[in-house]
Amino acid sequence: MPVDPEKRRQVLDAAAEVFAERSVANASKRDVAHQADVPVRTVSEVGQHRVDLLRQVVEQLPFPPVAENIAAQASHPSEPALQALLRAARDVLGDPGAAWDPLELQAIVSAPYDEPTRLVVAERLGRRWAAAHEVVSQLRGDGADDAIDDDSAALHLIAVGLGLALLAPLSEKWSDARSWTALTARLLEALAAEDVESDAEASTRWRARVTIPGTPSTMAHLQRVLSLLRVHVDSVFTARLGDGRQLVDMFLSSPSDVDRATIVHGIGSMGSDVIVTRGREEDAEDIATRVLHLSTRLAQQPDVAPQAVADLVLADSWEVAPATTGDDSTDFILRLQWTPELHVILRRVKAPFTRTELNRASAMLALVAALSEARGEPDGFGWRENLRDGRAVAVRLGRPEDTAGVERMHERCSPESRYQRYFTPMNEWREDNLRRISGGHRGATLVVTDEQDEIIALGNVFPIGPQDTEAAEIAVIVDDAWHGSGVGLLLTRHLISVGRRLGFGSLIAYVLADNRAMHSLLNATDLDWRSVPDHELGPSVDCLTASL
Repeated sequence: MPVDPEKRRQVLDAAAEVFAERSVANASKRDVAHQADVPVRTVSEVGQHRVDLLRQVVEQLPFPPVAENIAAQASHPSEPALQALLRAARDVLGDPGAAWDPLELQAIVSAPYDEPTRLVVAERLGRRWAAAHEVVSQLRGDGADDAIDDDSAALHLIAVGLGLALLAPLSEKWSDARSWTALTARLLEALAAEDVESDAEASTRWRARVTIPGTPSTMAHLQRVLSLLRVHVDSVFTARLGDGRQLVDMFLSSPSDVDRATIVHGIGSMGSDVIVTRGREEDAEDIATRVLHLSTRLAQQPDVAPQAVADLVLADSWEVAPATTGDDSTDFILRLQWTPELHVILRRVKAPFTRTELNRASAMLALVAALSEARGEPDGFGWRENLRDGRAVAVRLGRPEDTAGVERMHERCSPESRYQRYFTPMNEWREDNLRRISGGHRGATLVVTDEQDEIIALGNVFPIGPQDTEAAEIAVIVDDAWHGSGVGLLLTRHLISVGRRLGFGSLIAYVLADNRAMHSLLNATDLDWRSVPDHELGPSVDCLTASL
């Protein structure tokens, strides 16, 4: 007699649970009967053997979300085909079950040995293939390369997804989502014959940055991938990074249904360290106009500079901190001198800051400083002085872009001058060391420049310890050609003044015992220096302290 429909549903539901938990190979009809709370005889009436039960379970199984989404895109296209396929690729890698139900995978393995199961599996695969073929056709468009067959492309997509689902329980060596979708985007971009035309308004603004190989073809591929996602590149500017890569900053716009993750993975198909954030309406302006408007705003409201700097380099967060507290610069932290008392600290979580971004941020703060100085505001961004012989020099806060000038000055200095400053031979200058002594640390860095804006002296006021706000070390180095001109004394006096402004109670100077010029320079200031024994440094170095 026919099995009662309710009993049949009860048995098949139980079979689905048991097979999903133990697999059809490791379960028995007795296990199914126990789960369904029916006699084994009832299970046998529904299915003569386990594979028969599995076939009936799969026959009524709904398609997983990824397959349903591809089918929906095939029948009623609602987004660019590349976007739909990229989302499917992300979902498959993150959760293979979202594309292939484990019960369906078991049926695929059993199908070659059971004809009824093979027919059910073939019918379901046919529906998947038809949907994938249609979406591939949407991607390829008119004028597609005849050397590539749409049938083969659809088969490739199905086979890759199926392979991932089968291997997922067996392997731990998975690519990360960014790399996987980047590869997928490149493969799909190669399939597409022409750009996507969209009637949807590009109403959503985006800001993006990425580092890519410094080749023209890479930039062309990047713009091509974005075009297939219906993302418009409104403005773009690039900068060489000096290591065979280039930094690309873009102002983008897209229809509202294009999500951030799709843009991230599309851009990530061509490079690394991708950042995508929401933009503003003014981003639609051309770069020159936007820069001029921003400059006007900074001139009118200098206090917005930290926020503007953070926006400029797409920092995740920013803060204005006292010059004596907070973190020093690292790959993911930019510490910039804003005023003698205040620093701007920018942070990013994933993408490290490049030298170009460091210089951009510093240049914006330098613009604000120059505007304030031109208006005669007493913030002390810089000072213009005349030496005894009448030559004009400028003393100002150091900037990251001063690194090259600081390096040139050190190269002009004799080995003896460098040894007197650092107590060690320094024949090669590592960039991170140069960057640090040019700023990016707690305290203050001052430089002196001549009338050609060449750096001729460098001075630092460093807190003695990580948490120290009471005592600071003071140090200077002067270009050999300017020894005896008064540059060193001028710089030291400004460093002492900055030390007072920063709230330090005392200064410490480590000077070689035989460095008579530095001893004389310190004694010419308004401070009372006294020698304090330092057993770690020994008799060759004098530790001089002075109260502020």
